[in-house]
Amino acid sequence: MGDKAPFRTTLDPELLKQLKILAIKQDRNVNDILEEIIKEYINKQGK
Repeated sequence: MGDKAPFRTTLDPELLKQLKILAIKQDRNVNDILEEIIKEYINKQGK
């Protein structure tokens, strides 16, 4: 995918906390997890 475009949003604070904990446990960053989730959602919806 190469270049990345900045994207800003808001999340429920508890959801963000859980996401950060998951990222730490998986030794990944939050952005990578969110990108994976979004890709899966788009693929599931049939693009």
